[in-house]
Amino acid sequence: MGFLDKAKTFADQAASKIDAAVSDATASPSTKQAESAFRDLGVLAYLEATGRAPGNIEEERARLHAAVQAVEAHSALNLALTPPPAAAPPPPAGVGAPPPAPAGASAPPPPAAAPPPPAGASAPPPPPPPGNVAPPPPPGSVG
Repeated sequence: MGFLDKAKTFADQAASKIDAAVSDATASPSTKQAESAFRDLGVLAYLEATGRAPGNIEEERARLHAAVQAVEAHSALNLALTPPPAAAPPPPAGVGAPPPAPAGASAPPPPAAAPPPPAGASAPPPPPPPGNVAPPPPPGSVG
């Protein structure tokens, strides 16, 4: 990543932080009250679903509904649900995955290990790693 790419990334991050700060500063107190009430309603719903609801849940729910309705009467609230994030599409067939085995086929056995060399014989040298092999000599240059 070059210097200019890094500078652009930092500038984009700074711009998004400034946008967030400006939107928080310009949010009306009533909107903040509604967001707090919505959060508390969510907590009540979670506690009720997990069997840990407080004894006065109906009073709390009524209080929070009244708070949201009061804010809604004085300002425009965006009460649309946020759609869930889209699931990533599966990769195209054959990309990054081995082909499926035919029906009824089992996995092939692993390759057999090389037999040990006979006693007293020296083992052959191991093969060089791939990509690290010297090219063959030109024809006619070997004696």
